[in-house]
Amino acid sequence: MPDELPRPRPPRAAVCLLVLAGVNLMWAFQFSGAKIATQRLGPVTVTLLPMLLATLLLIPWLLLVPGARRNPLGTPGAARDFTLLALFGAIPAQVCLTLGVQHSLASNASVLTLTIPVLTALLANLLLHERMTPLRWLSFAMAIAGVLLVSNIDWPGVALFHSSYLLGNALIFLSCIGSAFYNSFSKRVLERFRPVEVLVYSYLVADTILGGLMLWLEPPSWRELTGLGASVWLSLAVIAIFSLCVSMALYFWVIQHIDVTQASLAIYLLPVFGVIISAATLHEKITVQLMVGGALVFVSTYLVTIFEERRKMG
Repeated sequence: MPDELPRPRPPRAAVCLLVLAGVNLMWAFQFSGAKIATQRLGPVTVTLLPMLLATLLLIPWLLLVPGARRNPLGTPGAARDFTLLALFGAIPAQVCLTLGVQHSLASNASVLTLTIPVLTALLANLLLHERMTPLRWLSFAMAIAGVLLVSNIDWPGVALFHSSYLLGNALIFLSCIGSAFYNSFSKRVLERFRPVEVLVYSYLVADTILGGLMLWLEPPSWRELTGLGASVWLSLAVIAIFSLCVSMALYFWVIQHIDVTQASLAIYLLPVFGVIISAATLHEKITVQLMVGGALVFVSTYLVTIFEERRKMG
């Protein structure tokens, strides 16, 4: 099998934008699901269980994909790449966020997660040599402004450098770096492996490391696991199916066709979707500030995906 896989025909930029919107909507499930689960389990266990379930769900897909490698270790650099994705990407992104929010404020986390697309763009420039154009910088500025309007952050309550929250804030920032690394480095690995191979084998490495950490730091009892209740198991299942399986497969499909920097900007759609869902389910009021902020995010995402791709083709 050749080292580089043939690329399928590029889809329309509008399709990529719609898929990214769905991906971020599914990623949004993870925050509430993890919060429910951490009330009963430790952060390492909360990270391991859905990732282990996601691995089990993805293995049949791996077996059904024609030409997918059952043992990729024969490929040069495979063990290194999957270990890097797990050790510096998936594990810190999940565990550090769970630990961080326990030692910090929600307002701090809201501000720090704004760095993920910027960190992704910087790593994409370093690892993939993607170029930051003036249009991309403008889109980032518009998106950040829009998110700040939508999020309505309690700035007096933000304490990024308060001594009591430094540990939690540092862990949240490490989580952001882990997410950015996984998002960018995975595109390099996708040049030689199929999306399902990248997911399964990086998750298997992460499962092994997290399993050892769980047995060392948070050894669970059978009674504890069987007594979790339906809401906790449902939360873990939702994280596994949507946040770690479906959304990641779709994200990998998108970054095979557009730059990681372009795809990362769509992360700023998360708070916009949160506001829309709250308005629909909790009947919260939609203000002019929220509408302006949401419009800025959508316009910035349009500029860096559909508009930029059309300009390249033209």
